[in-house]
Amino acid sequence: MTVDPKNFNASRADAGAKLDERPPRRLIVCCDGSWQSSNHGTKNIASNVAKLSRSIANYGKNKEGDLIQQIVFYDAGVGTSNSSEGGFVDSIHKRWEGGTGQGLEENVCEGYNFIVNNWLPGDEIYIFGFSRGAYTARALAGMICNMGICFPDMMDDWWAVYELYKNRKKKEAEEKAKEAERKKKKPTNELKAQVHSMVTSGGFALPGMEFMDRFQKNVHIEVVGVFDTVAALGLPNNTTIDVKKRNEAYYGFHDADVHPQIKYAFHALALDEYRKAFEPTMWHLPDDNKNTELYQCWFPGYHINVGGGSENTQNHYGDLEAMANLSLAWMIDQVRHNTPLAFEDYALVRLYQNYMCTILDLSRRSFSKGDSWCRYSYGESATQAASGVADPDNLTAYGGCGLGYRPDSMTWKMRASGCHVRTPGQYEPDNLDERGSKKPRSRTHEYIHPVVAYAMSKAYVDAHGETVLKYEPSALAGFKRVKNPIDPYDSRPIPEGIYWAKEVDAGHTEQTYVKQGLEYAKSFIWTPPKPVKKMIYIEEMPLFPDAIDNPTNERDYMRADWLAMWAPRHGFAADVNKDIANYLDKTPKTYVFTDRELYLLELLLHASKRVNGSIWKEKSLVYALRARPSPGYETEKSERMQATGERTRQFLQDLDEKKI
Repeated sequence: MTVDPKNFNASRADAGAKLDERPPRRLIVCCDGSWQSSNHGTKNIASNVAKLSRSIANYGKNKEGDLIQQIVFYDAGVGTSNSSEGGFVDSIHKRWEGGTGQGLEENVCEGYNFIVNNWLPGDEIYIFGFSRGAYTARALAGMICNMGICFPDMMDDWWAVYELYKNRKKKEAEEKAKEAERKKKKPTNELKAQVHSMVTSGGFALPGMEFMDRFQKNVHIEVVGVFDTVAALGLPNNTTIDVKKRNEAYYGFHDADVHPQIKYAFHALALDEYRKAFEPTMWHLPDDNKNTELYQCWFPGYHINVGGGSENTQNHYGDLEAMANLSLAWMIDQVRHNTPLAFEDYALVRLYQNYMCTILDLSRRSFSKGDSWCRYSYGESATQAASGVADPDNLTAYGGCGLGYRPDSMTWKMRASGCHVRTPGQYEPDNLDERGSKKPRSRTHEYIHPVVAYAMSKAYVDAHGETVLKYEPSALAGFKRVKNPIDPYDSRPIPEGIYWAKEVDAGHTEQTYVKQGLEYAKSFIWTPPKPVKKMIYIEEMPLFPDAIDNPTNERDYMRADWLAMWAPRHGFAADVNKDIANYLDKTPKTYVFTDRELYLLELLLHASKRVNGSIWKEKSLVYALRARPSPGYETEKSERMQATGERTRQFLQDLDEKKI
């Protein structure tokens, strides 16, 4: 039997004639944060990355309306290599891994291996991550953009390829004399310029084809979506010892920049995080990159409040993931509006339903009087009396638009690393690249979410200005919310809209001279340089308009404030349901629901009939607190929730009318 070389396509690397045997697929990689694992069988609250991975539909549609398979790979975060909850050694190992980022390289390689095993030309790639998992996601995207994608039969020699990739910057420095020649050729694969002699290790390659030639170059990535990227690799950043150079030497090979091969880059950022070890890793989009759309949006809260999965939630403490739900809704909205990635309708309604029940639960929570930790007053079971006495000055734990009490992230364990308040709009890129060449001008494309304006509005301050829900972000000190601003230091026009503005030093000075009388008319005396000022403008993030195909969008999450008491409730104690029903019966309804709101209530009712098949009620960590009410002041709590809904409805109307 003879083999025809023209038809010998056993390797998918050479499957040009076989690509039509299956339609394109969408490959989705989800990288969780440090100590975050939703697949190891340990008790946990799912992070936004885990929730997002479970909300993606198995199938979507392409532009032609044909079905397209969507395959999700979820990877637990660093510090989760051992799922055991007990044991001193295991505990130390987890803390070391999570504290230093050990395991991140492994996670990057795992994500790349998934792509290699499933990708063919024409497939779409989406990558998401949180915290160090966000950095993992960005590093994985950088690897794909820089190196390309190989094929499964080439992975036996992956160790050598990865070693080469890690040392590529050092190699480039050694070959600096050849840089001009490489620029002329403009190689899309930097590795190819360095290694051309490594031959295939036995895969089905075309005759004469070399190993590095088989990497698929110029692979486009549809989305890289991340929650509060932290690049704390190696020893944690601190104010005592500068470890950046050491960490850069070990881990600087990762490329987390935004590449022209990435179509959309979305980044949700925590405005209130100030731990030095958790400084954000911003994206800087070069002006010459016309292919990528970048959106980096600031939300109220600390690192865990934006990425989700807080241990406080399973301990019945904090905002119970309320703000994390809002940042997740933002991310899903960005993806749905800009890409064809399909989400499961029932999954999105369940997320919305859980959020609605969460904010209603918070609205019924009272803080324990005299408790400096701001813990809730509740009983150990639905039948037991609440621990502590309800604080009459802090009757509710919910302020509207996802705003609850968020415990300070600066625990005593983190104090040694020091603090650093985040500086929106003021993150400057490194001017030089690894070769010492000047980088092109770049921008961060930052936005501030409208919920920040809501939390700092007069209406909110009047309602909660003297309670634990008071909000004064240090990161926005000196900023003012303005409409259609005119820059006093720059004549270039600013697009109309709502911005957050701040005057700062421009980073350089100008010399001034003053005349000293007529007799010295021709002489001038030098005076000290005067600082040059400039304005920072950060646009407020616009909300997408309502559409029939985007239910449970960000606007709907705001509408939850006035729909929550009317929506189906799950997991609440019987007394709570009774109190709410009595209040609604006795209170005249002055507001008529819109068609959109009636549709949302219908969706929630439909989902509520199926929810028992999705949640193990007796074991659910989410239900555990709802069954333990904070007794007392029931009517006042209902009144405050109704007032919250009215305040949020007015705020949303003002947004649409561009009022400030």
